Amino acid sequence: MLKKTRYASLFLFMLLFATIAYAEPFDVNAVPIKDAIGIEEDAKYRLEIKNNLDIRQEFRIYTLDYPFWDIRTEPIVNPILLEVRPQSNASIEIFLDPLHVTQAGAYIVNVNVKAESTGQMLSVPIEVGIKSIEPLIGGYVPTVITSVSIPEKIDPREEIPIKINLNNQNPINYDDLIIKIESDVINDAISYKLGPREEKVLALAKKADPFTKPQKDKLSVTVFKGERLIVNPIVKQVEILEYGSLEQTATKKGFLRTKKEFLFSSNNENYIGQAKAETTFFKALFTSTSPRAKTVVEGGKRYLAWDIELQGANTLKITVTENLLPLLVIIILIIVLVVLYYLFRSPLVIVKEAKNIHKRDGGISEMRVVLHIRNRGSVPVKNIDITERVAHLMHVERDVSIGTMHPEKILRHENRDTIVKWIVESVEPHEERVLTYTIKSTLPILGGLTLPAAGAKFHYNEKVFVASSNRLNVEA
Repeated sequence: MLKKTRYASLFLFMLLFATIAYAEPFDVNAVPIKDAIGIEEDAKYRLEIKNNLDIRQEFRIYTLDYPFWDIRTEPIVNPILLEVRPQSNASIEIFLDPLHVTQAGAYIVNVNVKAESTGQMLSVPIEVGIKSIEPLIGGYVPTVITSVSIPEKIDPREEIPIKINLNNQNPINYDDLIIKIESDVINDAISYKLGPREEKVLALAKKADPFTKPQKDKLSVTVFKGERLIVNPIVKQVEILEYGSLEQTATKKGFLRTKKEFLFSSNNENYIGQAKAETTFFKALFTSTSPRAKTVVEGGKRYLAWDIELQGANTLKITVTENLLPLLVIIILIIVLVVLYYLFRSPLVIVKEAKNIHKRDGGISEMRVVLHIRNRGSVPVKNIDITERVAHLMHVERDVSIGTMHPEKILRHENRDTIVKWIVESVEPHEERVLTYTIKSTLPILGGLTLPAAGAKFHYNEKVFVASSNRLNVEA
């Protein structure tokens, strides 16, 4: 007997455990608020959902009885979702709209409740009574299956394409359809006709205010027959994008000066970003801007770039001035300087160079100095008195190369420089004379030697001028 009692207790415990283990994760109850309606009315119910789990659950509410019945909430949300805390109850009011009902009587509408986390679904049969069918048109409930297509992201500067597909499910004419489009950006009402069993696509291109602020918006499309609602609002989520654009608005040209006016615009009054206008390296040298721009190089191209920071305004005026007048002034100055140079430059050119350099014990012991004298003027240079100074450490040889002029004087001094003089009576235009002399040193000169410039005094166009050669540096 005791053994049978133990088996009975174990069986009851297992039965209780199984009941707990297989309990439903949620329960649904439909409470009628308005369950008897006319054909033009909506039934109203309170849908109560109990969450039996220890976690928060989100439930999706819908019906598969469309297009005969439609389900919605007020305000309209799509999809219909209800969140319920663990081991708690929550409720939502739903409206059932008879779309394709032609007779009075009782109807069963199946409302589905699906747990989003587990995927489990319960179907709740709801009974709705139709009292009257007087609002039927031609014996039919006005039924127009409608779908809407619109870009999810919208640039308010561009036309917004909207496509509305209308499908008349009834064999009767609808001559007085009104399609209402409503959002924060677009509001319109369009009269439309639809024939029996006809399907049409209404393609629209709507313009928004270009300065519509960046935002997330909802666009709803509702279909009326006269004043009667026959298609509940179809809601589409859209986003107005932020933009910043730079456009040239005017060009003013003057003498070697071009002023361009730009307008930067944005639909965000607090826009922060960068604007760019293409330029070239040459133009950038003679370009001024307001506000001040910097020069950047991207992709092998050069741009003027502005760091934009709008403060409570949608636009910013920018000016770019290309002024080539300074370039003209520079060119004129260069020409004037070149002309002055050729007018006032010395017609006599003296070039000093060193040849036949001899070295001993790592230093310079002997070399020949060559003076090239050339007349680059257009008339003869006369009475040329050439003076050359040689450091007193160097000895000037009196012997000169064959074919060159002998020095007129060689003045030596023990503690001072040696002075060498030549007198050339005349050098014709573009003629060149060569003067040479040899210098020697008893002790080798280490590190190098620097010879001062040779000087000349001469007559040109009956005026007295002076000229000098280059200094000569000779490395040891």
